[in-house]
Amino acid sequence: MKQIVRFLFLAGMIALGVWAWGVFFPDPQRVIEKRLLKLARLVSFSPQEGDLRRAAKIERMGGFFAENVQAAIDVPGEGIHTFEHRDELMQAAMASRTVANGIQAEFVGINVMLDPDQAGAAADLTLKARIGGQSELIVQQLKFTFKKMDDDWLITRIETVKALR
Repeated sequence: MKQIVRFLFLAGMIALGVWAWGVFFPDPQRVIEKRLLKLARLVSFSPQEGDLRRAAKIERMGGFFAENVQAAIDVPGEGIHTFEHRDELMQAAMASRTVANGIQAEFVGINVMLDPDQAGAAADLTLKARIGGQSELIVQQLKFTFKKMDDDWLITRIETVKALR
């Protein structure tokens, strides 16, 4: 009986150790994936959202990007929009909230690849977005580049990936 109790105690301690390791030393790929999913939720908004909530979401979005983020995003029907700084990107996000009647964005098929030194990473994904309750779905391939700065994974580059035809 004592051996069973010792075995259960040891198994419990091992399980606790594995759980603690995952909490205190999370897998960088999983951390990046979670950040991207949260970013998609922050990009999304409904027409009923108040101005304060919209501004707060955009402020939180700013924390996902490096100060000198570079973005080249192909907006369907409008061409490529480029940004060289986090403030430009945040201003564009705020402007989109005044023009669009809501955006529902989702990142799917996220594939994160760490650099060998684990100080940088790239993530390929598919953006699915619906603007203003329209029935037409926007689908685009995007590539995000990350750099680890001050124990946080910040986006340094976003680009639209052109699909082969």
